[in-house]
Amino acid sequence: MLSSIRVLELCDEAGFLAGKIFGDLGADVVKVEPPGGDLRGRRAPYLGGVHDPERSLAWLALNTSKRGVTLDLDANAGRAVLHRLLTATDVLLDTCAPGTFEAWGLDAGALARQYPRLVRCAISPFGQTGPHSRLRAGDLVVVAMGGNLSMTGDRDRAPLRCTLPTSYYHAAPEAVLGALMALQAREATGRGQLVDVSLHECQLATLLGGPGVHGASTHAPHRGGARRGRTREIWPARDGHVSFGLRGGAARVAGLRSLVDWMTECDEAPGWLRELDWERTAPNALGSDELARLEAAFGAFFASRTMRELYEGALARRILLAPCNDAREVLAHPQLRDRDFFTTLEYPEFGASIEHPAFFARANAPEIRIRRRAPRIGEHNDEVYRGLGIEQEEIAKLRAEGVI
Repeated sequence: MLSSIRVLELCDEAGFLAGKIFGDLGADVVKVEPPGGDLRGRRAPYLGGVHDPERSLAWLALNTSKRGVTLDLDANAGRAVLHRLLTATDVLLDTCAPGTFEAWGLDAGALARQYPRLVRCAISPFGQTGPHSRLRAGDLVVVAMGGNLSMTGDRDRAPLRCTLPTSYYHAAPEAVLGALMALQAREATGRGQLVDVSLHECQLATLLGGPGVHGASTHAPHRGGARRGRTREIWPARDGHVSFGLRGGAARVAGLRSLVDWMTECDEAPGWLRELDWERTAPNALGSDELARLEAAFGAFFASRTMRELYEGALARRILLAPCNDAREVLAHPQLRDRDFFTTLEYPEFGASIEHPAFFARANAPEIRIRRRAPRIGEHNDEVYRGLGIEQEEIAKLRAEGVI
């Protein structure tokens, strides 16, 4: 799909997924690491528990479909090589701090003059301009300032963040989409442009209507934990948790009836529950004692069954219930297995194989897929630099001087 496009990636972990998406779409993505490797990006956990940056599972997962080179961009010789790379680049994808390119003499005007067709896609915590643009921030700060953290967790406890840096993963497809739109515009104008991606702004968008509700409400929203309003949304199962909204209304009545019928089939529905008129019962309007009795009955039923049992039973009975899947459950998911969602990549240097998601979308042609495993440190130095016309003697000199 993008086989004619070259992407130069100067990214820390905030941009890894964006580069991977470009690569899966068929672009030639050249990832630049500092000499010795990006040791912050090649972080734990490690394959087999062996502390080795080449075994970083985050790196191996997020940097497939790329070639990899090393280059010291703080050295004059390294920036001279950067210029040679840019001459063969369509999209410059970077997470450099705002002001970095200006310090290198490559402000927007200089980039436009020297590389008029270049699309620069810059991912930063708060954008390239504005009151917070020069502030440093990682995922934790972004999800906090973006509003997500304040809404996650129990109200009487500290807020919670996701295990993985979700702000990076939300921003990545936005960045790719923006860059593709800029490439499309280049077809008409012949000129590239800057795509300015703010992690903070992308995170705010994940709250859907939340910002509007916050602005219109007389009271600030608060964390609900396992509850939505007064009623429970997340329930313990025998081997994890499931999501089931204990709410009334026309959209929920049929499911509540089906759930009680299921419990009755299993002889686990008390008489008072079988007699409830769901057309007239709104769980969130019940008194505290009545609501507690209702939740106890449903909770006991859920807790005695696995997530898989509950999900399959809910599908058969058209009950709006879903498992809270962890990585183990996703990997074993029968629908994903039936659709060949996973592919196995071999790592003979580690004596291991790893299953990866094979694609993020299906297309008739060309195929969207992983093109290659993640690069080892400096794996493609000779290949890429020779492709720029750099002689082997110069490559050897750059290596000896620690530039690559």
